[in-house]
Amino acid sequence: MAERKVLHSWKEIANYTGRGVRTIQRYEIELGFPIHRPAGKSRSAVLGFSDEIDAWLNKASTFAAAGSANLPKLTDQQIRSQRQYLAIAANAKRNRESARAAYEACERQAKRVENMIEKVKAAQAARRRAS
Repeated sequence: MAERKVLHSWKEIANYTGRGVRTIQRYEIELGFPIHRPAGKSRSAVLGFSDEIDAWLNKASTFAAAGSANLPKLTDQQIRSQRQYLAIAANAKRNRESARAAYEACERQAKRVENMIEKVKAAQAARRRAS
C-alpha cells in the first residue's frame, strides 16, 4: 500500500492527478471526487488524501473500462437531473462538514466558559475566606 500523502490545495491535487484545477473541481461536484474542507465552508481551503484519490481514480477507470456500450443512453433531462442531484449531494456534504465544524467550535467555547466560571467561583471563595 502506498504512503498516504496530504495534498493541501486544488493545485496540489490537480498536479497529483495530472488534471486541471477546474476539472478536479467539476469532478467534485458532478462525480463525488474525494475533497475535504477543514473549515467546513463551500469556498474554504481544501485537502485531499492520496490514497482516497487513488481509490477514486481506480474506481473511475474501472467504470470507464467497462465501456460506454453497456451503459444506457441518458436523455438531456436525465443528465441535468443527475448533475443537479450530485450538486445537491455535494452541497449537503459541505453543509454537514460546516455543521460539524460549528458544533466543535461551540464545544470549545463552552469549555472556555466553564473554565472561566470555575476561576470566578474560586476567586469569590478566596475573597470570602479573606474577609
